Amino acid sequence: MYNSCVAYPFDNEICQDSVAPTIAIPGCPPLWSPPKGTRKVPKDSGSIYIAQNAARHPESPLEPLFRALYTTHQSFDIGAVDLVTDRNNIRKLLSFINPSLSRNGLEPFTIEIEATSRTVMFCRAETETVRFVGPDEFVGFGHEFEKAYTRDKVSGSTGHHRIITYSFGGLRLIVRYETDGYVDSLSGSSAVGPDENSLSSMMESLSLRPSKCVPCGASGRSKLLLRNEGQTVPADSILEIKTRVAHRPISMQEVLPQLWIKEWEESHGEDLRGLSSLFKKLIGLVKGNGGTAILRYDTRNDRLELWTAAKRKMLPDDLYFRLDHHDTEGVTCEKAPVGSGPSKTLLKIGNTLYNVDLSMIPYLASFVSFERNRQPQGSEFTHGDIPLFDTALQGLESGYRFCFRSLPVDLAQYHTLCETYDFLGVDVLGGQTIDNIFADLRACKTDYELDYKRYRAIKGDKTLARDAAFRLLFLILRGEFRDEARDSAKAYNAVLFIVSHSGTFKYRTRSVLRAAYEERFVVSPKQRARLDEWNKKLEGDGALYDDKTTEDSSEPYYSDES
Repeated sequence: MYNSCVAYPFDNEICQDSVAPTIAIPGCPPLWSPPKGTRKVPKDSGSIYIAQNAARHPESPLEPLFRALYTTHQSFDIGAVDLVTDRNNIRKLLSFINPSLSRNGLEPFTIEIEATSRTVMFCRAETETVRFVGPDEFVGFGHEFEKAYTRDKVSGSTGHHRIITYSFGGLRLIVRYETDGYVDSLSGSSAVGPDENSLSSMMESLSLRPSKCVPCGASGRSKLLLRNEGQTVPADSILEIKTRVAHRPISMQEVLPQLWIKEWEESHGEDLRGLSSLFKKLIGLVKGNGGTAILRYDTRNDRLELWTAAKRKMLPDDLYFRLDHHDTEGVTCEKAPVGSGPSKTLLKIGNTLYNVDLSMIPYLASFVSFERNRQPQGSEFTHGDIPLFDTALQGLESGYRFCFRSLPVDLAQYHTLCETYDFLGVDVLGGQTIDNIFADLRACKTDYELDYKRYRAIKGDKTLARDAAFRLLFLILRGEFRDEARDSAKAYNAVLFIVSHSGTFKYRTRSVLRAAYEERFVVSPKQRARLDEWNKKLEGDGALYDDKTTEDSSEPYYSDES
């Protein structure tokens, strides 16, 4: 289980179209905070959301789900998932199988479907995403009751959604659903029991920085913003709030399908087997007929109708790469003559033309493959602007150490660069841990070996060490640490090593690594004092702002001026 809060920080009186949609990750449901004594709440009125993700982000209602998933767990294997959907779609299809499970019986509905090579997505399609309730209408007290009896834990929050992954009928599902609140007395610590098959256990070691909005997706095409805020809430503290006027008691048989408890599951086994078969039938039909479809329930004829549909992307381009990344290994580029070096492809990024070795950049390899299939006769490939692509490409072609040479001491730009590498699908770390990186950093030191009773100096590898410094930066800014306390100490020792070796690591490298460490971890007074000592020492030696390299002539032109 893992959650993200869909939060849009604007006053409801402001025009919604003028404000970018924003999600807070991991978010937090409203806290159950009943007032003392009894309270009379007004009836619901004004704007009420029917499908908030579609109302807030109509270009791609499913994008917030994927952004939150990859932000909190970058290595999640989406290729192993058969179906991604909102809970609302499941309830509609279950009501088709057994109409008695719906409060109002079976009503017409539409679901948009898109299939990639492995994963199918269901996107709810509503005629209205927002309903305005006038002063003379009555739809109940539910929304006003929640406002009076819960307290928002995320500023500007307008709704909280969680994501759960589970196996059902031989399929692996990811399901997004809205949550009304949580009970603090049940939550205790944020730890989750070891037998809970959930994603929240993967997030416990995260240390998210609060209230910093950044554009998601390095392509710059997405309007969605991400905000690091909230806390993970365990599943057993989640609250579902139902209200009803006194003379109409709540029927638990209407509520149980939404909660899906064990006893209900056992008594509705036949319905659930029918739902599983329906899922498999729909997945097979859509995959075998073009990959896009619209599913409608026809009330007049009491039947489901599946219509082929024109290609319409549900997600931004970079998210399709994640969905199909397991297929990019077979992508081939235009063959170059023997002995001509790496095969390269002309590709326009923004307004600049590049000659790119696609084998180095999985996302662009997937992009070009997609464009070739879409336009077999096309010879020119054009992609939108990618922030700091020049720097990212130079790092790939000449070594990551040149990224320090290209950028100023501005940590925000390094955040953007690392996000771009993630977007491009580049495996910067290459599976290296903090221990592996520290070993490469130490490679800069001269070693000695005994040779015929005399010690011979073995020159250190500064190139390897400088590339390792960037990998350390990437690990601090974008990576995951299994043991926060232990790995924090290891990261500090690595940063201290860099700061104290000015002959190898120049001013920009030292400054950026220190800034990244202080942003990511809590720095003790003792640690800060040791780092400051080296700053003073280097300043006294005149090396604090020395951007010239001590490297020998093996790299005369591309010497690291970091």
